Amino acid sequence: MKAVVNTKLILEDGIVWDGAVTWEGGRIVQAGWSSEVTIPEGTKCIDAKGLYTAPGLIDIHNHGSSEYLFCDEPEKCAEHFLKHGETTVLPTFYCNLTREQMLEGARKCREAAKTGAGRIIGGIYMEGPYMNGNGSNQKYILWNGKIREEEYGPLVDEIKEDVRIWAVDPAREGIEGFMAYVKGKNPKAIFSMGHSFATAADCRRVKKYGLRLQTHHGDSGKAPGFAQGTIGAGCDEYTLYDPDIYAELICDENGIHVPADMIKMVVRTKGVERMILITDSMPVSGDFTNNEAEGVAWGPDLNYDYEGHLAGSHLTLDNACRNLMKHTGYGLCHAIRFASLNPARLLGLEEEIGSIEAGKRANLILIDDMVHIHSVILDGETMVQN
Repeated sequence: MKAVVNTKLILEDGIVWDGAVTWEGGRIVQAGWSSEVTIPEGTKCIDAKGLYTAPGLIDIHNHGSSEYLFCDEPEKCAEHFLKHGETTVLPTFYCNLTREQMLEGARKCREAAKTGAGRIIGGIYMEGPYMNGNGSNQKYILWNGKIREEEYGPLVDEIKEDVRIWAVDPAREGIEGFMAYVKGKNPKAIFSMGHSFATAADCRRVKKYGLRLQTHHGDSGKAPGFAQGTIGAGCDEYTLYDPDIYAELICDENGIHVPADMIKMVVRTKGVERMILITDSMPVSGDFTNNEAEGVAWGPDLNYDYEGHLAGSHLTLDNACRNLMKHTGYGLCHAIRFASLNPARLLGLEEEIGSIEAGKRANLILIDDMVHIHSVILDGETMVQN
């Protein structure tokens, strides 16, 4: 048996200031106040020296590190994000990939997930293929034509068990046929509202197929108003008032993807149970540094595409947690929840990961109050020690 002692435990509903957690065979045995946790003789103890012990972070939307795409180099990407406390990640494929590239990327991720740091790979997030084509890398998007079963069928059939989330444009003609096909192949598939100018009515119409998420809230596209000078109700607004929908947030250092005041508004409106921090991390696309003449603000942790448009980030979830606290005043317990328990519940994995409870996988991180990573434990094995 192994244990972390002399620690502050971050639990689902609070913090245990004098805590301990034990595990054996990769599963948590006990967690709670140190006076109530039994530590058998011979247990290998890790003295946290007052650091916090939190559940491993879960990044559901991540294209890759600043150097590599997950679809090309899943092992190298996994090693990078594991060092930042991410013990579960969904490699994300964008709609600028061909079907063959998506299939090959899925095969690589499937193999990488069997060993080493690659074990953090928990499935795939398909950001597309059928969004509206108005996101980043617009010149390179390959799926703008008519939605046809003979096009998507071979893709879905091959990776249906690998994909946990499909991001779609609810307003796109033919999207319901695609969504129905996916659900027929994998009833557990989750749909997200991706890049879209859909109206709230469009979103409501496709909810029955398993719409439960919005891809990077505030940065997906706006519905047109009914008249000049009016504001339409689209994916953002539908997400805010539908209690079943989770909202992804990219919390960068300067609040460019989502300004601080909007983050506060979204959290207050949705509640702490439906917020999910993501990185939307991408490899560096070139030497772009600034494009303010076109209204593109610069951020040191953001990525820009070959056209100089905002295109994801170079975030890791530990930094995203820190930025959330900076922008909103929400505390460590909330920040960790947004990056662990909430995504676990969206994915239906809350019985396995997402919080520190007996019976769950021993995916743990030791952090200070600024979410700096000191140790990462994956399935009971210490993988990172800083």
